[in-house]
Amino acid sequence: MYRPGDPLTRRIAFLGKELRESFQQMLADHRCTLPTWAVLSHAHDSPGLSQVALAGRIGIEGPTLVRHLDKLCAEGLVQRRRDERDRRVVRIDLTATGDHRWAELKDVASAMEARLTRQLTDEQLASLDKALDLIHDALEDANAPAHLDR
Repeated sequence: MYRPGDPLTRRIAFLGKELRESFQQMLADHRCTLPTWAVLSHAHDSPGLSQVALAGRIGIEGPTLVRHLDKLCAEGLVQRRRDERDRRVVRIDLTATGDHRWAELKDVASAMEARLTRQLTDEQLASLDKALDLIHDALEDANAPAHLDR
């Protein structure tokens, strides 16, 4: 746990851990895992997303994603298909069953969101959203390669 006055990085890191654990528990109550939610959510939002891009968005290695996809394919929630133009690319789509499961779990995510924001005003939410965008931009800037032509 963090304490008021702790550095922002510590506070955000510990808050992220608490958030992840709480959301994982809510998902577990609905017989779901965080990786399953992540795959279903990204596959819903970006139909036909490549397996490589999906792994990048979720932040896991390809072999780990393959294991999750094997399980989700066996459960009939997602399907893999070869790209028509480049057979090396594998695309991921939700099945009708997967789309139904995503809709059920979306309600869990919405409940989590409501739980997190119930004490915040609209103005505070807008400020938080802006602050998170700025922090994200700062991280991207810090991780961007230096220009060689300087």
